[in-house]
Amino acid sequence: MFKKLFILTTFLVAGIAGYGQIVHPELMGQKIAVAVKQEQQLKSKIYKGGGDILTPKDMAFPIRYLREEKNIPNLIVQYTFSKNDSVIRNIEYEWDARNFNESDHNVKPISFDKVLIERYNGLLAYFTKKYGPGTAKGDLTNLAKIDSLGGLTRTDKWNTNGQVDVLMYTAISNYHQAQPHAFRISTHRIRAYLAQPKK
Repeated sequence: MFKKLFILTTFLVAGIAGYGQIVHPELMGQKIAVAVKQEQQLKSKIYKGGGDILTPKDMAFPIRYLREEKNIPNLIVQYTFSKNDSVIRNIEYEWDARNFNESDHNVKPISFDKVLIERYNGLLAYFTKKYGPGTAKGDLTNLAKIDSLGGLTRTDKWNTNGQVDVLMYTAISNYHQAQPHAFRISTHRIRAYLAQPKK
C-alpha cells in the first residue's frame, strides 16, 4: 500500500516538474540570448506565421518559436524584449488549433479536448506548486458543454509578489454559428502569459 502510494506520488511530482521543461518563468528578466539558446537546445523552429503583432515603442519585434507537440496543437512561444537592453519583459505560450487550421468549423473529438484539458491542468498544478493558489474563474469538468454555446472556459491568475505576473486561460468549444450578428467559431486553445510586474 505504502509502496504504491510512494510510486504514485513520485510520478505526480515528476509530472508537475516536467512542466518546468515547457514553461520557463525563470527567463523573465534574462537577456533574449538566453532564451534563444534554450529554444535551440529544445530543437524549436523559428515561427513566422500568424497575423500582425503590435509592440510598444520601447520593445523590439518579438521572436516566436514553434515546438512540436503530440495529440494537441503545436506550441508557439513568443518572447517580447526591450530594445535598449534586450531583457525579456513578456513571454506568451499558445496552443491553438486555429494556428494550423483556420477553418471556422474545426470540430475536434472529445479525446483531443481531454488531452488539451490535461495540459491545462498540468500547467495549473505547476504554477500552483511554484507560486501558491491563484484566483480562478470557470470550470473544465462538464465535457458536455464543449458542444454547447459558450463551451468550456477557465482563467487562472497569479500575482507573485513582484516576481512575475501569470495569466492563463483556455477556451474549448465545438460550437459553430454563422449567422448575421451571431458569428461564433469552434475554439480549442490554451494561452499562458508571463509578464514583468507593473511598478
